[in-house]
Amino acid sequence: MTAGVVVLLFLAYLLWGTGMVAAQHQRAFAAQLQQEWRSQWGRQTHYGAPLSVPRFHLVTGQPFAFIRIPRFGRAWRFAIVQGTSLDQLALGPGHVPGTALPGQLGNFAVAAHRVTAGNPFYHLPDLRPGDKVLVDTSVITYVYQVIRAERVLPDDTSVLDPVPGHPRRRPTQAMITLITCDPPWTGTHRIIVFGALTDEVPRVAARHAHSAER
Repeated sequence: MTAGVVVLLFLAYLLWGTGMVAAQHQRAFAAQLQQEWRSQWGRQTHYGAPLSVPRFHLVTGQPFAFIRIPRFGRAWRFAIVQGTSLDQLALGPGHVPGTALPGQLGNFAVAAHRVTAGNPFYHLPDLRPGDKVLVDTSVITYVYQVIRAERVLPDDTSVLDPVPGHPRRRPTQAMITLITCDPPWTGTHRIIVFGALTDEVPRVAARHAHSAER
């Protein structure tokens, strides 16, 4: 009976405890990014230099963008941190080091837990071709459209190639690759969702809001 209680408590921690911790980090990350981005807009206003592309300062475990997936609901949003070790994925979705950045030619790869840490990619298998994946940066929202999905073994690193599955091919478009475990608890395989950049939307509304505050 004691062993059973311990197991139940452990499962409860995995499901709810890690979610609460991740939610706390996500709230802090959201405030951090908004402050950093307002500072960038303020410097632009002061110096008059156009800020047409985002400036990324990548630090392991720190956020640099938001990801939104409309199919998962209007409230679904996570800050993306740099790195995909267990420490980073406990905070939320992580950018795979060495892959492209949002909007860049090549493959912007993002991994996240299926369960635990707020279950960010629990519904990833529900995505269908044509669904949107939005990546918010300081000045641009990058709009990706899902192309296809597949199930691979954990050691299949070809999905991280600049052109997924074609290691020697030079990329000609900006892509996104979303990665999570399958099945949710055992993780014997990986669910991979591929998308291509279809639009870049300036985040002028946010910048105008900052100007109105001044």
